[in-house]
Amino acid sequence: MFNRQSLHIALLLWGCIFSLIAALCMFMSKNFDKHKRRWLLVTLCNCAALLCSDAIAWGVRGKPGSAGYAAVVISNFLVFSLSDILLMSYHGYLCCCLYYGKKRRRVKRIRAVYVIAAIALLLVVLSQFTNLYYYIDVNNFYHRSPGHVLSMVLPMIGMLIDLSLIIEERRNISKRLFISLISYMILPILADSVQIFYYGISLTNIAISISMILLFVVAMIEQNENLAQKEKEAADLRISVMISQIAPHFIYNALTSIQEMCDTDPKEAGETIGEFAEYLRGNLESLNLDGPIPFGRELRHVQTYLAIEKKRFGDRVNVVYDIEDDEFLLPALALQPLVENAVKHGICKKKGGGTITIQTRREENDIRIIVSDDGIGFDMQKVKEEDRIHIGIENTRKRLQDMCGGTLSLQSAPGSGTKAVILLPQE
Repeated sequence: MFNRQSLHIALLLWGCIFSLIAALCMFMSKNFDKHKRRWLLVTLCNCAALLCSDAIAWGVRGKPGSAGYAAVVISNFLVFSLSDILLMSYHGYLCCCLYYGKKRRRVKRIRAVYVIAAIALLLVVLSQFTNLYYYIDVNNFYHRSPGHVLSMVLPMIGMLIDLSLIIEERRNISKRLFISLISYMILPILADSVQIFYYGISLTNIAISISMILLFVVAMIEQNENLAQKEKEAADLRISVMISQIAPHFIYNALTSIQEMCDTDPKEAGETIGEFAEYLRGNLESLNLDGPIPFGRELRHVQTYLAIEKKRFGDRVNVVYDIEDDEFLLPALALQPLVENAVKHGICKKKGGGTITIQTRREENDIRIIVSDDGIGFDMQKVKEEDRIHIGIENTRKRLQDMCGGTLSLQSAPGSGTKAVILLPQE
């Protein structure tokens, strides 16, 4: 017969199922911030285990025999202990939302919540031997002990500390996130306040399941907004890269060289116009690329650029290709700005010019791409202090990280040339 207890168990199980589905969605989501994702995933799984244990505790209460006794003891122990562990995991998620990547932290209060949760968990263990919180009678029924109120007061203190942290940082988070975070404290605290005087239904755990729904929904909304923002930033970055690579001085110099060739060597002028058109097309096509491209395609674009520069500077620009492997992907226009810097800031400022070497190597865990020159070099420390890093280099570094998990490093010294090294994870 369907009664209040059956409805109660059904509500707990539905909350458990939702938490598991939400945890699965969070586990499969790859665009969510990994730190928030980890904490929220643990919180949702913990909540599912708590609600399932509570449903079992209500379902097996009063079952006769040793098996019934074991089920009642274990399920109730899990309910109490998982409640305190849930406080820890939620607190970790909250701190991640409020403080991750920031220097300012309320260290004492942050640690205090973990300490309170640990003390509460220890008291749950002690209660199994002292009946501090509850006891199981001879008929396998659960009963509260006088110290039961302590099991509610300790988590409430931790929640109040969390509430103070949220209120302090409310202006630094979205309104949606503020409401979802605060719901985990307001709803359970209200439920606890009622449940201290009324026993017969797990109001606190039902309130927690409602809060989990809000946390998950808001997290997914913010994830979608962050993804849209990243796509916009990626599009803006592609435009920025294209603009930085089609610098006005390069266009002017290339057209001036073509103009001179029209008088001295019309055939070479025609070839250079074709190369210049190919170069511009490569830059413009990069605007429509959302992912990495084959290295061979990027190398051909670099070769087109170098062919134009070689016609301008003649023997002052020499290129050596040492390509050991070309079967990999990298972001469009990742190689070209490194080569351009080597030409413009390295060998062309050196009397007599110099040589640019482009190398690729497949190593144990990475693909290594090296662009080196024997030009004039520069003082790395001085450039860093003056914050004079070319926008193309910074854009390249960001796109390598975002698209491929790759890195870009520079090595240089006055009179010793410059070396740029790209490392791309093989996977």
